[in-house]
Amino acid sequence: MPYCTIDSLKIYYKEYIPEHRSNKCPIIFLHGFTLDHRMWKPQAEYFKNSYHVIIPDTRGHGLSEAPETGYSRNRRVEDLMELINKLGIKKIHLVGLSQGGSTAIGFALEYQKFLKSLTLVDTGAAGFSVGPKIAKIDKIVQTKGVEAARVRWIKTALMWYDDAQRDIRELVEKMMLEHSGAIWVDPMRGKYITTNDLENVHKIEIPTKIFVGEMDKIFLPIAQQLHKRIENSLLSIYQNVGHMLNLEAPTRFNEELEKFIVSID
Repeated sequence: MPYCTIDSLKIYYKEYIPEHRSNKCPIIFLHGFTLDHRMWKPQAEYFKNSYHVIIPDTRGHGLSEAPETGYSRNRRVEDLMELINKLGIKKIHLVGLSQGGSTAIGFALEYQKFLKSLTLVDTGAAGFSVGPKIAKIDKIVQTKGVEAARVRWIKTALMWYDDAQRDIRELVEKMMLEHSGAIWVDPMRGKYITTNDLENVHKIEIPTKIFVGEMDKIFLPIAQQLHKRIENSLLSIYQNVGHMLNLEAPTRFNEELEKFIVSID
């Protein structure tokens, strides 16, 4: 399996290289909190024959190693830069969902010259509060432990998915059950230096596409703020779609993402 050693850690990444290479920039997909590379399977299958696709598991997630500490947004940005350097890539199309989107914004602010485009899906943003949900989970970790917190987190995250969306529910649950849990017990959790990325996103000058589900009430306001502050950005709001937009509306998302990337390439 492909691993890259970063900061003495083995970081896993899923890679798809098309049989007939082209001059197109690779696409890197960044997963959400407590998820991993598997959440992007519909996109990997769609793009793998025409683009070099790379999907890393961030530290503590999926098949990557889980250190005791180091789970800041800044560290995720640096890990991504190290991966790009080690793979010898000059420019990328970067796509991130939720926490992956927050990482992507941080990367764009720090290393914009490496980006051909930026795509944010139901994204978070450093410095923007997503409400009490995470704080409640952290409290459970402190009082009852990681496994109790995991149970609550899964119940909260999956409550929207009915039997018609069983496949999504089962995939997300599997990733969360197999998540290391290390990020919750990081002794530095809540103590890392944070920035307010919304105050700086006006500096992003590369083509930017923003996707958000209309039913994703926590992240819809962030998407609207980002669209307002990133000049010439494009915003797509999907009706009757929640937080896992890429899984809930994969066909439409894949086609719209491809159209955006092709318009740049």
